[in-house]
Amino acid sequence: MANLGPQHGILLRCVLALMLLAPPASSRIMLYAQGRGIVEGKLVNGTNPGSACAGAQLEVVGLATGMNTLKTARSDAGGKFQIEGLPTDQPLMVRTEYKSVSYYARVTFDAGGKANVAIEVFEPTYSTSGITVEDVRMAFQLTGEQLRSLELYSFTNSTKPPRTFANPDGTFRFSKAPGILELPKTSVTAPGATMPLTQSPLESADGQSYYLLYPLRPGVTTFETDQVLPYKDRTYVYRRRFYEDLKSFEVGVVPADATVTGEGLVKLQVNTKENFAVYRSGPIEAGTEVTWTFTGGTPVRQPAADETSRQEARVMPTPNAVGRNALVFGPLLLIAFIAMLWYATNLMQRVPSNSRDPLHKTLRERRDQILNHAADLDHRLEIQAMDRDAYMRQREHCRRQLRRIALILSGKQDAPQR
Repeated sequence: MANLGPQHGILLRCVLALMLLAPPASSRIMLYAQGRGIVEGKLVNGTNPGSACAGAQLEVVGLATGMNTLKTARSDAGGKFQIEGLPTDQPLMVRTEYKSVSYYARVTFDAGGKANVAIEVFEPTYSTSGITVEDVRMAFQLTGEQLRSLELYSFTNSTKPPRTFANPDGTFRFSKAPGILELPKTSVTAPGATMPLTQSPLESADGQSYYLLYPLRPGVTTFETDQVLPYKDRTYVYRRRFYEDLKSFEVGVVPADATVTGEGLVKLQVNTKENFAVYRSGPIEAGTEVTWTFTGGTPVRQPAADETSRQEARVMPTPNAVGRNALVFGPLLLIAFIAMLWYATNLMQRVPSNSRDPLHKTLRERRDQILNHAADLDHRLEIQAMDRDAYMRQREHCRRQLRRIALILSGKQDAPQR
C-alpha cells in the first residue's frame, strides 16, 4: 500500500473520530428525512372515562425499521397529542405506557398525510375476578427420541369495569414438565393482534413451574408453550399441574399409534390417514395435577438431508417475520392442523357409512383436497415459502369451506343447488 501523506492522515483521523462520535444505529432517534405525516390523537381511560391521561409519554415506532423510535411527545392536560414530521411510506405505531403497562395503536394516514388515533388505556388490577380460561388446546408430537409438548391457552378478561390484569407474581403459569430437555419457548398474542410476540418465561423459585408477566388487557389473550421432552425406551410419564379452572378440552397426539393413558383421559378418535389421535380431558379444577403415560408410537419422519436442502433453496434469503418466529409458528401449525382435521371430521360421524349419494361422495373428495391443501399451506409457511398474510387468507378460506362441507354432510345445512 502506498504511504499516505500528512494531509491524508489528518483526513483519516477525522473520519475515524466522526465514526466514533456517531451514535449506534439502535439508539438513533429522528435521524431520517422529515416526512409530511401528522398524527393527532387522544388517550382514553377505558376504566374511568372521565379521567384524563395528562402528561403521558408517547413514541412513534417504525414497524419496518426494527421497532425504532422515530418521534416522541407528551399528552396535554386533556390526554390529547399531536406529532408531526412523520414518514407516510412505512407502517407506524404510536405507543404509550400507563401505570407500567404498554398500550399502542396502528397509524393509518389518509391521502393528505393525516391520521387520527385513539389509544385506550385501563387501570390495573391484581384480582383474578373476571379472568377465565375459555379455550385450551394441547398437542404432543413424537419426533425421533423426543416428545414435543405444544399447548395453547386463551384467557378472556371480562372485568367490569374493564381493567388490565397485571400481577407481579405472574399472569400465566405452567408447570415444568419432568425431564424437560431445554428451556421452553413461549409466545403471546394480545387482544386484537394478528402476530404472536415471543416471550421468555421465568422459572419459579421452587423450580416446579414457569411464568410470564405479560399483562392481560380486556379481551382475549392467548399464550402458547413449547416444551421438548425425553422419550427414552418409547415411554414418557407426563405430569402437569393446572393453575386455573378448565372446561373439557381436547388433546391431539401424533402419531396415531402412540398410546396415552391417564385418569380422566378418553380417546375420541383415531385418524390413521392423517396419522393423529384425539383425546378428551377435563373439566379440571385449579390445583389439580394430572399424570399421563405415553408409550409406543412410530416417530414422525424427519426430512432427509437432500429434501431439506431443496426446501432451503426455495426460502427467501432475507428472513421475514415468519422466519424470525419459526419456533413460534411451528407449534401453532401442528395445533391448528390437528384442530382443523378434528373439526372437519367430528360432525360427520352421524352420516350413514353406506351412503351412496353422489353429492356426498363429491363433498368428501373435496374435503380431502382441502385438508391436503391446508397441510401444504402449513408446510409452505413453516419453510418461509409464502408470507403470513397470504397464508392467513387461504387458511381462513379453507376453514370456511370445511365448515360448510361438514354441516352439509351432517344434515345441518342444505346442499347447494346445482
